[in-house]
Amino acid sequence: MQKRPGTNEYNPYYSMYIKLVPDGDIIHILEQQMKETNLLLKDISDSEGHFRYAPNKWSIKEVIGHIADTERIMAYRLLSIARGET
Repeated sequence: MQKRPGTNEYNPYYSMYIKLVPDGDIIHILEQQMKETNLLLKDISDSEGHFRYAPNKWSIKEVIGHIADTERIMAYRLLSIARGET
């Protein structure tokens, strides 16, 4: 099991996100999160995906797209860090 990073290992901006990650095996946590997300989204119809709770607010599909974009960006940043790139 990996340990939580020390506060000197990341930018303070990210501390609020790091604190949200539960303790435990990170691989298991990510696998469980993926299952829960799939269960949440699998029954949303196309028309429901376009739902906005108010005008000019993001639809469900746009929120999911934003999450996917953020995951890609963070994965690229992690790859860059692992390669020692600055």
